[in-house]
Amino acid sequence: MRGELDPALVCGLVSDAARMGYQVISFSGGEPFLYSGLREVLRHAKSLGLRTTVTTNGYFLQPRRLEPLRNFVDVLAVSLDGPPELHNRLRGSERAFDRLCAGLKSLRGSGLNFGFIHTLTQETWEHLSWIAEFAAASGARLLQLHPLEMAGRAGGQLGALCAEEDGLAKAYLVATALAAKYNGTMTVQVDLLHRDQVLRAPALVYANELADGWDAIAPADLLGLIVVEADGAVVPISYGFSRRYQICSLKTQCLNGGWQSFLHEGYPEFRQLCRVLFDEITSPGHKPLFNWHERVVTRSHSSTNLSVAAHSPAA
Repeated sequence: MRGELDPALVCGLVSDAARMGYQVISFSGGEPFLYSGLREVLRHAKSLGLRTTVTTNGYFLQPRRLEPLRNFVDVLAVSLDGPPELHNRLRGSERAFDRLCAGLKSLRGSGLNFGFIHTLTQETWEHLSWIAEFAAASGARLLQLHPLEMAGRAGGQLGALCAEEDGLAKAYLVATALAAKYNGTMTVQVDLLHRDQVLRAPALVYANELADGWDAIAPADLLGLIVVEADGAVVPISYGFSRRYQICSLKTQCLNGGWQSFLHEGYPEFRQLCRVLFDEITSPGHKPLFNWHERVVTRSHSSTNLSVAAHSPAA
């Protein structure tokens, strides 16, 4: 595929990440099944003892594509937009749901562990019970609920569907009930945080103060998630993060080579960014529920004059 990253570069990143303490490698959108190096990188990750996950839109769940991955994927997450009519409308095809169901039959036959990921919108919270029932009946072990973000195609024709405060609140409550209902058979995860959660545990959003000697802590404990963009840029915690906070570019530097510079320059600024946003979202009168990743990515592009003490990420 034109413009795709050389698998050797990605394997090098995986090796560095394993040495730095990371334990899970995840592949997600565009569509990982279209990446020619997918099997090579997954095999390399498993050889290092890492867990692997792949998120797919469900269009390519044929046996010929699943079989080569069977020993190299720990969890395959399949996108599900809702009941048939809604799924078809959002996918722009009258056959999308039928194709998904056919793929699920192949997926169950492959023996791969799988789950579903659902993108929450203002109109889908009321379908969450149906979605959970469908997921459980299909044999899924995971249902992840992720709010629609203003990125990619969402910034265009789907932007108007972003869940508002009332929709997020309803989804959060329904998801809590569903988690209890399917406890022990299917994990239900909702990618929202409540203000009270981060007040009790600021480390969830990188807003806690760090003790002396923080720069000797394992990288994976300092930064729980790193992301490789399509052009090879490695950024903190989420797609779309401002390149001001870039760790490295795989096309010019390996992850391990870029980490030390990031640690003493980019990381303190990243922590200050998180602390500023923490103070905002925990202030009186602020909305209690929020998608942290979307909020911090947005703020990363608007914050240009953060004051950071040299070599100290503590606010």
